[in-house]
Amino acid sequence: MELVANRTYPPPCLVTLNLSDVGRTFALSQKERGEEEVGEEEALLLLSPVLQPNVPGYTLQGIWWLVWMVCLEYLALWWQGQRLPDLHDNVLSLVHATLYEVSKVFVRGFEYGAYVYVWSRYSFFPTPDDSLLSLLLMVVVVDFGFYWLHRASHEVMVLWAVHQVHHSSEEFSMSVGLRHSPLQRLFSWVFYLPLALFGIPPTLMLGHVQFNTLFQCWTHTETIRTVGPLEYIFNTPSHHRVHHGCNIYCLDKNYGGIFILWDRLFGTFQEERTDQEIVYGIVFQPKRFNPLYHQIFYLVGALKKAQSLSTWSNSVAALIKGPSWAPGSPWTGWVEDKLDIRGPREHVPVSAVLTTHCYVVVHFLAALSLTSYLAPLTAAGLAETLVYSIMVVASLTSIGILYEDSPYARPMELTRCGVSLALCMLVPLSSASILMAITTVYAASFVLWGLVPDRIMGHKV
Repeated sequence: MELVANRTYPPPCLVTLNLSDVGRTFALSQKERGEEEVGEEEALLLLSPVLQPNVPGYTLQGIWWLVWMVCLEYLALWWQGQRLPDLHDNVLSLVHATLYEVSKVFVRGFEYGAYVYVWSRYSFFPTPDDSLLSLLLMVVVVDFGFYWLHRASHEVMVLWAVHQVHHSSEEFSMSVGLRHSPLQRLFSWVFYLPLALFGIPPTLMLGHVQFNTLFQCWTHTETIRTVGPLEYIFNTPSHHRVHHGCNIYCLDKNYGGIFILWDRLFGTFQEERTDQEIVYGIVFQPKRFNPLYHQIFYLVGALKKAQSLSTWSNSVAALIKGPSWAPGSPWTGWVEDKLDIRGPREHVPVSAVLTTHCYVVVHFLAALSLTSYLAPLTAAGLAETLVYSIMVVASLTSIGILYEDSPYARPMELTRCGVSLALCMLVPLSSASILMAITTVYAASFVLWGLVPDRIMGHKV
């Protein structure tokens, strides 16, 4: 098997691969293929470029660009005279995107290890070259895998209970493009595993999956109505507005990531209609903003539905069939039983003033900066990676709780900022500039919550 030495490879993780097993597997696969037999140590040497944690975090870098794109989107909507999206909704979408990125620290080893195993032992095609044709073919096959991942995420209850995080935004803006649940990492890799059989190295797979995700950001906007003839081939804002709608004609339609051709081919395509206002969000919209609550509330509902059914076979079916399935119905349920949501629908109210928004934006940027710093760290920085990753999760969670105007906001923030400040001193970052910046943020926030909490929340706390 030919390996390219100058490739870049995936980010590190707290879950590490068993290198001995990987080496042994590769050595056995060489023998079974009838190729030159190698020992475990030599196999590991051959695989070392693949096992190096150097694949750039394109989607993480994309969040920074997305912050600027959202600002430009506000300007474009204002110029067009359209309603501006709720600021808290955009902030929370970026919070979910950052939560998704920081979760790489904990699970990347599992999904990457499975792909390396299949690719090193069972691939039956040579590694693709760097030609333009190979590049375009990779774009197509990765998007084909995404189509089925996306379709399954809508038509299998337990997968939809995870994917609904992406749809629970009540706005349709570019920030939604990277709004994903960390739990999606537990199963999304399965749909790309066939690529390993075709000889596609893990690094190429990871790079193209990130490109596929980033491409879709521009399709989440109200600023672009149509792109003309390209609508027939590509996924566009018009097609994706339909996909995000609660209206009954929008449900389970337009799954393609880059290409809409898959939907036209497999019967899931739907044109955008001009006679109905599209309502965004999910049918049963959550009334809270806590991002951790958003990860689990639908799973709890799915389990309750399964437990309410009288037979074990129906209980299992309720989890593996569509969200609208009922005993005796088709896989995705009867159309006449589904709710037809029509606009306008009132958004979940939020209690926040300008200072609240400023506070959460500062803490979001601090959390995103920390995540960007932690992403390339190796196992040598395990302690600070773990400590500061937990700190990021706590910060992102607090943003959602602050938008809920919780009575526990003040003690929660005093505790979080105080503990974070202490950790900055006990487990200092190797980057002095970032350490100084976040220490200043936590210290100032601790003082504000201690002395003038009403200045942040806009009312007596």
